[in-house]
Amino acid sequence: MNIIPYKKWLFALLVLFPIVSIASVPSWKIVPSESNLSFTANQNGAPVTGTFKNFTGEINFDPNQLTESSVKIIVDVGSISDPYNQLSDTLKAPEWFNIKFFPQAIFQSSHFVKTGDKIFQAKGNLTIRDKTLPITLTFTQEEYTQSKARMKGSTTIKRTAFGVGQGEWADTKTVKDDVQIDFTVTGKKK
Repeated sequence: MNIIPYKKWLFALLVLFPIVSIASVPSWKIVPSESNLSFTANQNGAPVTGTFKNFTGEINFDPNQLTESSVKIIVDVGSISDPYNQLSDTLKAPEWFNIKFFPQAIFQSSHFVKTGDKIFQAKGNLTIRDKTLPITLTFTQEEYTQSKARMKGSTTIKRTAFGVGQGEWADTKTVKDDVQIDFTVTGKKK
């Protein structure tokens, strides 16, 4: 047996294996009609809610290949909406999201961790108003088939850490600092 060709074959296999693994992680296209991104803040002791109507993403996810999975979500901050459209108009202003200068919020995953049966964490960075901070999204895999995936989760951020609510609104007595973000993302395999 000639051992040199065997070593070349083994070397080629080891070099190509990571490429094959990465290529096998499925890519998902967000289905807007089945996806939702909302927030809940607290003003004067009462919950205040709203949604972001438009967001897109680059989602490459396989629960069995977490090290090769990645997610990037881009939120159109100007698409903010609330039941009465009074809050959303205020939140577009310079003291809050300042959508003229900061039209997008971006989450970029760094890695995933499985924490339970169909429960995961996406650790990464969130950028709002050009401030980037680490956050952890906790989500549950509600559906995962060859053609469709559905994840539901949440996280809590400190709004003042991102500069959301400036001037008189930087005080957290009226509007609390913690803001809960909830999401449901449904994707169809590309």
